[in-house]
Amino acid sequence: MKRLIIILLALAMLIGNASAFDASIWNAAGTTAVTNPVVIQPGQTLVLSYHGAYFASPGQVMSYLYNVQALTGTGADTSDMTVNMLKDNFEPGENDPYTDVGVIELTLNENASATGKWRVTITAGEDTNTLDVGSAARNFEIPEFPTIALPVAAILGLAFFMQRRKEE
Repeated sequence: MKRLIIILLALAMLIGNASAFDASIWNAAGTTAVTNPVVIQPGQTLVLSYHGAYFASPGQVMSYLYNVQALTGTGADTSDMTVNMLKDNFEPGENDPYTDVGVIELTLNENASATGKWRVTITAGEDTNTLDVGSAARNFEIPEFPTIALPVAAILGLAFFMQRRKEE
């Protein structure tokens, strides 16, 4: 029984260790996360926002960077997609979470392929957000260790406890 308690306490201590800067791409108004993939028509410009939480330190300034990749076999060309960052840096000040409203502009050239697919990666500091534009693919997030380990440990603990009661 002591071993079980020690294991559960050790797992509980790991809960806060995986917290780090977390960011996502939100709609133009900065009210909700956009679905992935984003659909954009040739000649259209989408305005998006950058949302971040769990900063390493208050007032942290992180440079914006971006990369556009045309997915092969879709008729896409890298030069068809233009990303315009309206600010150089993500500067949350003391606000956590913080949303830079309307700082990302995605423009698809009017002569671009209607079936083209692009992968746009936007970075602030060391955090990377990948947006599939015009694609049916999805990016999956892998849950943090405690999110998986605690329920498994609880089930194993209950099974151990029930077996122990049966033996008595």
